[in-house]
Amino acid sequence: MNSSQQIVLAQRPHGHVSSEDFRVEDVALPELKAGDVALETLFISIDPAIRGWLDDRPSYLPPVAIGEPVRAFGLARVTASRNSNFTAGDIVRGFVGWQRHQIVSSPGTDWDRIASREDVPLEHYLGILGMTGLTAWAGVCDILRPEPGHTVLISGASGAVGSVAVQLAKQAGAQVVGIAGGAEKCSMVARLGADAVVDRKAPDWKDQLEAATPDGIDRLFENSGGPMFEASITRLNNHAHIALCGLIDGYNLTERPSGPNNFGQLLTKRVLTQGFVVLDYMDRAAEVETTLGELISSGQLEAVQSVLPGFEELPAAFVDSFPNGQPGKLIIDLTASL
Repeated sequence: MNSSQQIVLAQRPHGHVSSEDFRVEDVALPELKAGDVALETLFISIDPAIRGWLDDRPSYLPPVAIGEPVRAFGLARVTASRNSNFTAGDIVRGFVGWQRHQIVSSPGTDWDRIASREDVPLEHYLGILGMTGLTAWAGVCDILRPEPGHTVLISGASGAVGSVAVQLAKQAGAQVVGIAGGAEKCSMVARLGADAVVDRKAPDWKDQLEAATPDGIDRLFENSGGPMFEASITRLNNHAHIALCGLIDGYNLTERPSGPNNFGQLLTKRVLTQGFVVLDYMDRAAEVETTLGELISSGQLEAVQSVLPGFEELPAAFVDSFPNGQPGKLIIDLTASL
């Protein structure tokens, strides 16, 4: 393979991301040199965090450059190797980007081999057995640490991370309240074990939130931000904990929101608030993957995911993920065209 198709960033989004912000390019691949591996992309993860990487602003990773493939996590197969740590046929996980093939020079610890099992779909290693599961585990088990008697509120509960967080919080014995959009997603969150679900699309969502948390909120796993975050802060009990995972409601705004208007309540209620990025927990990824894998095998944990076929679907799937959002983890499958 001496060429590849890429989807690159054509222009920086201004406000809501659109398909016009990307373009498809055919590129020549360099020759395989000593230490290199050739990769063929199998699955690509669609994550809200990609939107932040497209803006030219300070963050935990540098912005995607104009004309470069969009950064994305994924799974790939090694098709050729001149690196003693990798063999043709290996399945690896890392930042594959929006591209079909690539040559990686001297891959390091940012690429790991997947020892896949026949009873586990390969795409699970991008979702519940990948960064998605690790993010949920870090927020619930490491930061919030809910106990019986706690009320835990999880926003974005029908999404990739939220759907796992709901199940982990329930297994800890807590009273779990999820926030999701629409009757179908709310029903799914309830099936995952939530004791109550607030429909963020309903006109009476504030009343629903109050009714679902009569004794207040002790632990908050925050994925969304926006008005519901403000309403959730109002419901927090003294000495509550917040795991600040994402603020997706503001990702497509021209200017990021300055913060909730009732921010001062975090002080008066003595709320412990911790923002976190999953990359900080990569040293524990193998341990968490084993733990979550055992929970899946025993039927105690369900993987919720939406898999769409086609490399060409990447821009539209990403753009559509913000207003509509597929339930659970959203993954693009390239294997049908290989």
